[in-house]
Amino acid sequence: MVMRRTWAVAALACAMTVTIPGVAQATTQSGRDVVITSRRGWQDTGIYVYAGDRVRVAQVGGSWTVDNNSFPWVGADGYDWDTDSHIYQGCKIHDSSPYGRLLSRINGGSRALGAHRSWQAGSGGRLFMRINDQNRCLGDNAGALIIRIWH
Repeated sequence: MVMRRTWAVAALACAMTVTIPGVAQATTQSGRDVVITSRRGWQDTGIYVYAGDRVRVAQVGGSWTVDNNSFPWVGADGYDWDTDSHIYQGCKIHDSSPYGRLLSRINGGSRALGAHRSWQAGSGGRLFMRINDQNRCLGDNAGALIIRIWH
């Protein structure tokens, strides 16, 4: 409870830049912006979510690709299913979601998000995000997304 109040006061007082190794962040009055790169696995957003919190995310910038030489750049929703069907199918984390879809994880369980999503956290923990592409397949990826997170 104290952490949420502190974050809210800081966000209302002014916009400030926060640096966490490997993840670019900025706190704004309307949420926290986090840069998620396509070339790294699970990335810590620096946000702790409590069980029962309403979490909302929206892509506010950027694009990425799972193959810089062969496939177009897309946003957090990932590829359309026709394009996805032409990509090697052995690298997805979530088989039921297309390549390139934004994923989140809190305490081990992951979910597919896309460009806009809201959910109630079932458990507390640090919020991590990544592209729907396994670690061993990240070498040909390029780009990053700017994701705004409210909780």
